[in-house]
Amino acid sequence: MKKLTSIKTRITIWYTTLMFILVSVVLAIVGSLSYQLSIDGIENDIKAQVSQVSERVRNRASKNIFYSVESSKEFKNVSVYLEDGSYVVGQYLYDLSSIPFKEKLRRETVDGETYIVYDEFKPSKPGDNRGYWIRGAESVNYTKVLGRSMFMIILIIIPIILLITAFGGYYITRKAFLPVNDITHTANEICTQNDIKKRIPINPYGREDELYKLSLTLNKMLDKIEDLIVKEKQFTSDASHELRTPISVILAQGEYLLDIADNEKEKELAKSIVDKSNQVSKLVSRLLLLARIDSNRQKINKEKVDLSVLVDIAADGMRELAKSKNIVILTDVSENTIVNADEALLLSAISNLISNAIKYGRESGHVIIKASKYADSTEIVVSDNGIGISSENLEKIWGRFYRVDDVRNDEYGSSGLGLSMVKSIVELHNGKIFVKSQPGKGTEFRIVL
Repeated sequence: MKKLTSIKTRITIWYTTLMFILVSVVLAIVGSLSYQLSIDGIENDIKAQVSQVSERVRNRASKNIFYSVESSKEFKNVSVYLEDGSYVVGQYLYDLSSIPFKEKLRRETVDGETYIVYDEFKPSKPGDNRGYWIRGAESVNYTKVLGRSMFMIILIIIPIILLITAFGGYYITRKAFLPVNDITHTANEICTQNDIKKRIPINPYGREDELYKLSLTLNKMLDKIEDLIVKEKQFTSDASHELRTPISVILAQGEYLLDIADNEKEKELAKSIVDKSNQVSKLVSRLLLLARIDSNRQKINKEKVDLSVLVDIAADGMRELAKSKNIVILTDVSENTIVNADEALLLSAISNLISNAIKYGRESGHVIIKASKYADSTEIVVSDNGIGISSENLEKIWGRFYRVDDVRNDEYGSSGLGLSMVKSIVELHNGKIFVKSQPGKGTEFRIVL
């Protein structure tokens, strides 16, 4: 089963996912660099302070030099120790007093707290092994706290950014795909309303992007299709009109020949002319009816029609055809089943369905015609127990000149226009027609008016 996910949703998901990855990577890099720069700043500051104190110790001019070191705020992270480790002056860090002195920048952890420590030894006199240790130290725990706070802020910011990105991306994508909605809506209207005149609305002041060009191209294609359909309908109408007169003449001459035929061979030839002329005359009449319906020129004279009478007329007209296959025609119509319809057109539609049921019915089978009222609608059902229609052909049977079985259709002189005509008549009455069928079990046509 295909997933019902729109392109807009997929683009939004892809865009949001990409933004999540990019934002996460960028914030992680920025956070890491900020933390490292903070540590580097502390290390440089410690080394600078130790160097300044070392310079003062080296250039001391009096015993009060240590006092000046102790009282100077710029040396708040520096302490001076004797060579045996005894504290002299400066910022005394009790936690670090037991750590051995090393002339090396390093990190030391005491009681869970991390310090950056830098020691430098200064002899009392040149060449003297005695002297002073100058130690600079600063805790990095505050920097770690800031890092953790920044991490928590990032965790809060990322979802907000993602929400803004998702909503913003969906809004932008939705606006960009509005022409696609117009295309889909127009296509659905053409399919449901059978109105080839519909066109995709185009904003003349809109951007000339790919969808704008697609809409123009589709409208041009619809213009071309409409032109071809109009020409085809016009040809069908014109050809049908032109054929009516010669066919009527041929039919009249055939009937005359049948009347004056002297022997069986002449009668057979004349009867063949009459039968074929009747078939062509019926075909032309159907083509004319369809042409008028297509061009909205078919007049419909609606009146109160009693279906019990109409169904009986249609059934009686088909009993001779049914007798040739020993098929029984049964009717079941509720009394006073009145429908507002064009009697002649509706009779033609029902007669055609009965004719098809007989042609494709089973020998010694049956055809059942039912009609009844349901609330505000009226249903007419024509069913048989004949050969049925395969599922792949069910939607095709409404097409003009479509014939499921050419051999059997030729046997009964079918043109493939009957069901197309029935559907057009039903739709002319603002009704619908449905079909159910199973091969070998029969077919049921249901008209809902």
